[in-house]
Amino acid sequence: MRLRELGLVPWDWILDESRKLTAWSFGASVYEYVVDSIEAARIDCWGGEPPPLIICEARATAGVLERIAAEYLCPITATGGQSGGHIVNEIVPLFQGNKRKVLYIGDCEIDGPADQIEANTRAYVENHAGRVFTAETWIRVALTPAQVECSPRLRRQAIDKLDYRYRPPRRYRAIECEAVGQAVLERMLRKVLDALLPEPLERVQVREERQRAKLRAALAKLARTRRAAR
Repeated sequence: MRLRELGLVPWDWILDESRKLTAWSFGASVYEYVVDSIEAARIDCWGGEPPPLIICEARATAGVLERIAAEYLCPITATGGQSGGHIVNEIVPLFQGNKRKVLYIGDCEIDGPADQIEANTRAYVENHAGRVFTAETWIRVALTPAQVECSPRLRRQAIDKLDYRYRPPRRYRAIECEAVGQAVLERMLRKVLDALLPEPLERVQVREERQRAKLRAALAKLARTRRAAR
């Protein structure tokens, strides 16, 4: 808050994942509502297949990656640890009747609980959705031991933590996603998404804008016709 008040960072650079505001769009008429909604219209960029689901271990990670997920039309969620109810009620329905992939993002830990959290999430989805994931359909985007091993900067981010599920508590090493930085995580996610897309996103966005322009022109013509008829 102090950084914001001093003007050192914009207010919207820091997201509060614990609170939300719900609001609804409306217009003076249905026509005006449709016109105002044209810019928000998107078209499929996944060739008719469901976009992959991005599952983050931490809510903060999901918050910073939500903008990228929206750009690629991917649903995104955070488990916040082991959360069977959320997985079964909100995540599992996304896998009904399709072969949707999962992109998983979580901390890299040595002898820590992160792998167990991911395994628990995967097991719940597989058991309740009737799916069996492979390395091609459940993709670990970050952080992986290989990513840490090839990056001296990431290795320097390692911290000692205690797993209090054991008595006495067990010590383990962890590199948390938050320590990597938003820009790095965004690049990691974009790289995987671009590799999965059937065609470059920029090409789809060009088609989107052409269709928006045609629709704006058609609505403008309709409005002129209605005014002339009066």
